[in-house]
Amino acid sequence: MGVLEKVRKLGGRFFVLIWLLCAAVVGAQWALAEFRRIQDVFELAAHQVYGSVARRVDQNESVLSAIDALLVSREQFDVAALSAFSREMLPRYPQLYAIEFYRSVTPENRAEFLAEMSARFGQSFYIRDYDIAGRRDWRPAPPRAQSLVVSMIEPDIPAASPVYGYDVLADPLFARDLRRALETGQKVSSRPFALYEGGGLAYVLMQPLRSDRAGRVGSRHDVSGVVGLVVLCDRMLQLPSEQLLPAGLELTVRLREDNGRLTPFFRRAAPVDDRWWPVLTRLEMRSVMSSEAQPFVLDVARDVRLDDLQLWQLLLREVFVLLLLCSGWLIYSQRQALRNERVRADEALFVQSERASVTLNAIHDGVVILRQDRTIEMANPIALRLVDMPADEVLGQPCHEVFRLLGELAAELAEDPISECFRTHAPVELPERMQLTTARGKVNFVEGGVAPLFSREGDLIGVVCALRDMGPLRQRTAAALEASEARVKEHLEKLSHVARLHTMGEMASGIAHELNQPLTAISNYCQASIQMLEGVEDAPPQVNSALKLAVAQASRAGEIIKRLRALVSKRAIEARLIDINQVVGNCMFLAEYDLRERGIEVVQLLSGYSIPVMADSIQLEQVVLNLLSNAMDALKDEPMMKRHVIVHTRREGKKGILEVRDTGRGISPDALEVLFHPFYSTKPHGMGLGLSICQTIVEQYGGLISAENIPASGACFRIELPLSLLEERERHAAL
Repeated sequence: MGVLEKVRKLGGRFFVLIWLLCAAVVGAQWALAEFRRIQDVFELAAHQVYGSVARRVDQNESVLSAIDALLVSREQFDVAALSAFSREMLPRYPQLYAIEFYRSVTPENRAEFLAEMSARFGQSFYIRDYDIAGRRDWRPAPPRAQSLVVSMIEPDIPAASPVYGYDVLADPLFARDLRRALETGQKVSSRPFALYEGGGLAYVLMQPLRSDRAGRVGSRHDVSGVVGLVVLCDRMLQLPSEQLLPAGLELTVRLREDNGRLTPFFRRAAPVDDRWWPVLTRLEMRSVMSSEAQPFVLDVARDVRLDDLQLWQLLLREVFVLLLLCSGWLIYSQRQALRNERVRADEALFVQSERASVTLNAIHDGVVILRQDRTIEMANPIALRLVDMPADEVLGQPCHEVFRLLGELAAELAEDPISECFRTHAPVELPERMQLTTARGKVNFVEGGVAPLFSREGDLIGVVCALRDMGPLRQRTAAALEASEARVKEHLEKLSHVARLHTMGEMASGIAHELNQPLTAISNYCQASIQMLEGVEDAPPQVNSALKLAVAQASRAGEIIKRLRALVSKRAIEARLIDINQVVGNCMFLAEYDLRERGIEVVQLLSGYSIPVMADSIQLEQVVLNLLSNAMDALKDEPMMKRHVIVHTRREGKKGILEVRDTGRGISPDALEVLFHPFYSTKPHGMGLGLSICQTIVEQYGGLISAENIPASGACFRIELPLSLLEERERHAAL
């Protein structure tokens, strides 16, 4: 117990160490992924903000370009057209606060301008200065070489009315940018300034309008004025409401100076964050505007706090890792237990398998295991000895190509015991004196049974055939032998009876054929003699009476022959569904003694499938026995090593074929032509009715019997019978 406890403690510490390492790795991966996620979200938001600001910068310049195009197309500056255009454009762009026009005033047009503006406002009008970046107070402006005076503001805001007359060029905040615009003729943005009465921070985007309509750049005194767009800085940096942007974005716009230095322009601070979570890092991104008139640089920044991280994901990952490790530990423990159990089970299975193998090899019964497709999976040595084939030619082969089980002296087609076991899923006991015919023609008498094999789910996966060779036991089974001899005796009696009936029928036919003509002639001669004696007066009456009696007796003899023929020919035919293979097996059993006594070896090449025909098994056996008897007679003068009889059965289309071949000297060509004629025989003491009777039997079942010589191999008798259509239909329906 002490050792086990130490192992468990070491295993627990190892588990905790592994969990800590996995937790650290998962935490690092989570932190890296989370930082990338937050950074990706921030960069996407920064690009979206930059796109929004850049779009507004482009809108500002587009409005100025449109105003320039509008006024260039006119011969003189049209204040009304500019005012109408401004009223139309301002509602479209919320960042534009107002559109102003600064009239260029020189000593030459000063009086005209003052008179025009006084008439417009209905009171005395004067040009003023305004300290917009200082004390923000108004004061009259002295005459100057050039002034840019506010002469139009759109929209007409009441709070902006004091701005009219404001000399913008004299204000230090705008003077430098305005002079640059006048000298270059390009758009220029001013420094930011605070609007009056808390209107917020703004800047002016300015575009000079030349007196020369062709737009040539000349002296700054050649301009008719400057158009200015008052842009609200807060609205320039207003975040797009249609996009979900992260909170806490801080926007800063810087102005690029000509020397490349960045000067703060305006800033949109992030909302006040009252979260107590500590700041982990600060994300920043800088984007440069492509505008020359508004050379801005946009800085986007955001503080990342601890609560911005998706901590629940880390918690879920750590819990998942813990559960995974616990599951792994449990699986490992179970696998260790299963491995130990498997080792014990393998040892027990090996011992059991070894016992089963030794048992199968030690018993004197043949055991064959068939799979569900009826191929041989296993055969013990006794089974291999029964089928007279090595293991490599047996295993994996269909069973009907290795051996067949046929009942002895069966009178009709019977189901194979193996097929019956597969069909019924129940054990099948082999009938008495069951014949096992091997693929090489060897026949053994066996007993035993066929039992089904089931899977754990109850499905049939094969069968087991237990076969016992009855050869050594035949002398010890007297009762079974007596019963078999009785059956053989009864069967032989039936065959003898049938043979006698057929012989009598053939004899009656032959006698009737041979005697009918003499009897008819005798009757005719007697009647002619009676007619001749009627004209003779001294003819003895006894002669006439004797002749009449002779005619009557001849007619009586002919009638007796007819009745005898009718008697033997009226036997009913008992046709049944039989298997030609079974008929061959029965005949081999009956002729076994004679064949062995004469030293003749029989080779059975039987079809792997049944050959069903409609016939009387006794009559068909009589035919086969007659052919075997003729074959044995043909081999009596041959050497012992050349005495062979081959029995071959097969299917050809809709016919069943049975061939009996011998290795004798064959049949002469003259004999082949009259071989089946009645009373023709090649034997010294033969009656010549055997083959004639065989032909009669075969033809009454719609068959055909023929004979031929096989070069260098003896004679061959062939029987062709039509297959049973009923069995064929049942077989196709089963498929």
